[in-house]
Amino acid sequence: MAILLSSPLVLPTTFEVVEENRYLGKYLFKPLEPGYGVTVGNALRRVLLSSIEGYAIVSLKVPGILHEFSAIPGVIEDVVDIVLNLKQVALRPVVEDPPSRIFVEVRGQKVFTAKDLVAAAPGYEVANPELVIMHLDSKATVQMELRIAKGRGYHLAEENKPLLKERELHEIVLDTSFSPVIRVVPRVETILYRERADYEQLLLEIETKGNISPREALQAAMQILVDHFTVLLQAQASGASALSALDPKLLEILKQDITDAELGLTATAYSSLRNAGITHLIHLVPLKPKDLEKFRGIGKESVEKIENALHKLGLKLGMDVSAYKAHLSL
Repeated sequence: MAILLSSPLVLPTTFEVVEENRYLGKYLFKPLEPGYGVTVGNALRRVLLSSIEGYAIVSLKVPGILHEFSAIPGVIEDVVDIVLNLKQVALRPVVEDPPSRIFVEVRGQKVFTAKDLVAAAPGYEVANPELVIMHLDSKATVQMELRIAKGRGYHLAEENKPLLKERELHEIVLDTSFSPVIRVVPRVETILYRERADYEQLLLEIETKGNISPREALQAAMQILVDHFTVLLQAQASGASALSALDPKLLEILKQDITDAELGLTATAYSSLRNAGITHLIHLVPLKPKDLEKFRGIGKESVEKIENALHKLGLKLGMDVSAYKAHLSL
């Protein structure tokens, strides 16, 4: 038995909440093998910033407003500013099937904030209710129809347009940031563990818009990574099962080079087959006699020689060896 000079791979046994609120979470993982802090931290950061789903306002329609470079009577902000403010609204659904459209009407002198959207959208809560959307004077009346969608990452308006079904005339489509995660900072430090000073700990700082908690975002990111590796493990296992179902002797025979199989062909015939990509028996046996006769230097006599040589190997022309091709990179 070989001498074992390495210890079992160290896995993190400590998950510590250093700081946590609705918008910010700091989480500590330790101990980690040398180099694993960067590996784990970068993987989680990538998923957190790109793959966590969120809700956002994707379009705006105001009666009488033809495009975003317009002005609404009685409103201080122009439509461009209103659009920029709506893009920052952080929504979180509070029902299983939240509405995709909400209708808002604002009258009189007031400051219209994201909090005022809640009355028009009872299926959502707003994580940043103090966000100012527009200022109205005493005579102003504004009606808006907003569309809300679920997505991942950042979408330009041009990307959103083909995805929005039943888009109405003069509906202004927004650039949207669906990701509820604003910032992720992985910090790696060395620690003393098992009398060694090169082990690591990972401090992961996550900042969100508040429409999802940092803990929820972290759990979702971990699950996404687990799902990826689970699928790969299952694919590898199914591939191994398929391989075990094949005849190993036949697999070895099909791997033979055509020149090693003693087919009795001329140099011209061998060269003609190789130029066509028929280099091993697994390429040759699926062919039929009529297919072979098309090659230069191969006639009926040569086909008979090939059939006799294949018969001695337990093969024949016209065989279906597709199941074996998947396991041979020839």
